[in-house]
Amino acid sequence: MNYNEEVPDFLGGLGDMLPADVLKVLNQLLEQLHRKDKNHQGSHNTIVYVAPGAQYVGKVENQYFGDRPPAANSTPAYGHPTPLRGRELEERIRKCIALLMAERYGNKPLFNLQGHWQAVYRILVDKGYCRDSDFDGFDVFIRQVMPDSVNKPYKKDSVKQISQTDFVKPFAKWSFDTETSNTRKPYDRMVAVAARFLEILEENDL
Repeated sequence: MNYNEEVPDFLGGLGDMLPADVLKVLNQLLEQLHRKDKNHQGSHNTIVYVAPGAQYVGKVENQYFGDRPPAANSTPAYGHPTPLRGRELEERIRKCIALLMAERYGNKPLFNLQGHWQAVYRILVDKGYCRDSDFDGFDVFIRQVMPDSVNKPYKKDSVKQISQTDFVKPFAKWSFDTETSNTRKPYDRMVAVAARFLEILEENDL
């Protein structure tokens, strides 16, 4: 196939089928993808081609390139997304729970009620490590990251009860309600457990 002088926007060979500027853009895309893959970095590239005198015709996207998928917690309520996954993530959360168990509240352990696992659940959900209302999934996850020693045993049923309390809301929206809570002390203690656990996670880059 030869160069068509009547249609200068087209080149010979493959150019008879694709405009020269499209070939240029595609070459740039391939170069970008090669660099991304070489560096093992995530990317999200969007290329939009609008032909001369034409309207928008489409886009080409690559969602991810590299050897590591995006973090599951890509939109957490607190902090920033973390690339940690699998065993490394589990070990770090296990460490954070162990540190929480060692915290004091006056002269007593801060975490001293079975119901305080609700605070752990709430913060892990808010941080994006567990899904809201997925108590079966949380049960599997928390048993994987359980430290060797805890102050109070974990039970899935005790965490499921959070759906009947004000603690079912994201931690940032917790507030003491005299219509649903009889006394202030249990509420303040739960807030203290959740707040300290959140701090411990962030201190450990989670």
